[in-house]
Amino acid sequence: MDLDLRIFFWFRFVLGVFGRNGDSKLLPLVSKHQASVRIRHDGRPRMVRSSKSRVRVACALVLFLLLPLSGCAFEDIDRRAFVTSIGLDQSEVTGKKYSLILKISLAKGDPKTIDSNFTLLKVNCNSISEGLDHLRSMSDKKLDFGYVKALLFGEGVAKQEIPLAVDYFMRRPDIQKIAYLGVGKPNAYEMLKFKPKEEAVAGSYLFYTFERSCTQSPFVYAVPLYDAFRRINTPGLDLTLPVLELQQGVLQINKISLFDKKRWQEELTPEESKLLKLLTTGIRNDTFTLKAKNSTYSVSTEKGNTTYQLVEGNAFTTAILTIKMQGALVERLDESGVVTEEMKHALEKQAEDQFQKKVSRLLIKMRNKSVDPLGFGLRYRSRHLNHTQDLQTWSTVYPHLKFQVLANYKLNEN
Repeated sequence: MDLDLRIFFWFRFVLGVFGRNGDSKLLPLVSKHQASVRIRHDGRPRMVRSSKSRVRVACALVLFLLLPLSGCAFEDIDRRAFVTSIGLDQSEVTGKKYSLILKISLAKGDPKTIDSNFTLLKVNCNSISEGLDHLRSMSDKKLDFGYVKALLFGEGVAKQEIPLAVDYFMRRPDIQKIAYLGVGKPNAYEMLKFKPKEEAVAGSYLFYTFERSCTQSPFVYAVPLYDAFRRINTPGLDLTLPVLELQQGVLQINKISLFDKKRWQEELTPEESKLLKLLTTGIRNDTFTLKAKNSTYSVSTEKGNTTYQLVEGNAFTTAILTIKMQGALVERLDESGVVTEEMKHALEKQAEDQFQKKVSRLLIKMRNKSVDPLGFGLRYRSRHLNHTQDLQTWSTVYPHLKFQVLANYKLNEN
């Protein structure tokens, strides 16, 4: 409400409280509603105001407190530019650190019409806040960051340092903490420039892809902004991000990148990414191939999850991982006969041996790279009371950590 309107309503209220029927003539000093006298418990008299007088005083006080409040700062929708995605690349200009990209939707707002048009604003800068100041001057509308659902880092930025960028986005109140993070390969600009035909609104393709990866993709799992900030700042737990890459005009998200507390350390293969998802969030509807007695079958893992515990010994510490999976035979890949009970048990045993070997190799690979996405260090610290030295102790324990993988695979009846 504008200041002039507040003054007008305040003046009308004063006339209504102290005047007669809207007239500006003031009431006499002595009210016609006489105050009553009550006797205290100790025998002394006490003057009591009438109920109407108390209501008027309370209303006048409330309106007086509303006077210093500022008016509404709402911007019309046609004067706002909705940012759906933000990209951060390594600058190609000498003396500049970042190349900041904003993906702005140009949708008309009609739900019946598919309009995924967008525009990209790009600027070279030394800090993200400086880049946003320059980008504001490149648009005739107010930049609205309330609809940002994807934050992409280029390969060059990921291999340098990303904690400062994650910290900045986490501190901004207008960026949602559920925005998903990813690494664009070779850079974030190419990923943001990509325009799939089935995209309804600019930026929605990335959001729904990350959203569905939690339950449908066997390769990667989405990492929101708040989880990335937690993993960067929690000792004993490291960050992982999905890798986005364009291959023959199709966006592929089937790899996971491993980070330490500062930068990108390793990129996993699609097969290793499957195993890491099995160890962290679990998998659904994964398919792999098994062979038994000169027969080849395609097996679908309907459900799989992993639990682990740390066992400390005198010489070394061992991480015991228990993997439980349920699946079914979905396809015969040769002219094999009917699956017997004996063949079924042989396939289960082969699947267990296969997962034990592959998971052990992956764990050793991550240990040698000094990355801990499973949170072994966090579990170790939670079991020790001396938190002043447990982090230093774990840094000497983890390079020599032993792994024992126990797999249990059950094939359902078809």
